[in-house]
Amino acid sequence: MNASHTLTPRQAARDTLRAYFGGAPTRYPIDPVAVARSLGVNVYQSPLPNSTSGMIARTHVDGGTDILVNTEHAPKRQRFTVAHELGHYTAIVNDPARAEAPFVHKRDSLSSCGTNSEEIFANQFAAELLMPEDEVTRARRVGASALSLASQFDVSLDAMNFRLANLRLA
Repeated sequence: MNASHTLTPRQAARDTLRAYFGGAPTRYPIDPVAVARSLGVNVYQSPLPNSTSGMIARTHVDGGTDILVNTEHAPKRQRFTVAHELGHYTAIVNDPARAEAPFVHKRDSLSSCGTNSEEIFANQFAAELLMPEDEVTRARRVGASALSLASQFDVSLDAMNFRLANLRLA
């Protein structure tokens, strides 16, 4: 994302969920594949190198956008990967300088390192899309454990623990 772009990952994910549900989400877990398809993004499972969780690409200016998800990875990992790739998509389509250009992004071991601004945006978007702050906070305040929250939002316990730490709810 360019420096003048002010859309936050949290707001982008909330806007995406509101558009998908026609208002605030009413059920969990969120299905990131259904959300992607509602945006016109194709999602395919594919055998990818083990170091690549997934990728998103639009290879032609007038072409469609495709997400590929590694069939060898656990289903919860695949869900986060689709949400992560949607974060890239949202950042791109909301940036007038890049909205129409071809692109390719891969989710690999570097994606979670927290050193690339586009990867940080995509990870934060995915966390908010799958584990909305308001819902996680509300459930945590009434005593929900990390394990029960991970089950409720259909994410790994590690992903939920990261989310709780990032929201200062751990």
